[in-house]
Amino acid sequence: MSSEDTRSYFAWNLEMERVLAYVLRDQSNLANKGDGNWKAVAYSTVAQILSKYFGVHLMANNVKNHFKLRRTWYGIVSDILSQSGFNWDNTNYMITIENEIAWKEYVKSHEEAKRF
Repeated sequence: MSSEDTRSYFAWNLEMERVLAYVLRDQSNLANKGDGNWKAVAYSTVAQILSKYFGVHLMANNVKNHFKLRRTWYGIVSDILSQSGFNWDNTNYMITIENEIAWKEYVKSHEEAKRF
């Protein structure tokens, strides 16, 4: 395996997200989720299925880290949407703002929000 195959960072694409959702649904039906977190077998199963399906070398830790990142992003977006003048567009699946100046001020004190 090359260092590219074993790197700790793994880029996810939309199709991987879709397959992830299907696999997690199945893992949930198998009761492989408890106390708000997925069991180790669920992470391993996701990694095995995605690796085989997409021809990549994905580890259980890649899956765990993906969940951590999604939780972080959810928190950031939730905080943005709790601010006055920031809304969610259900058609385009994006944050909308009423005032560009308000966004610039928000980002000054919330650097992590820039990507959104």
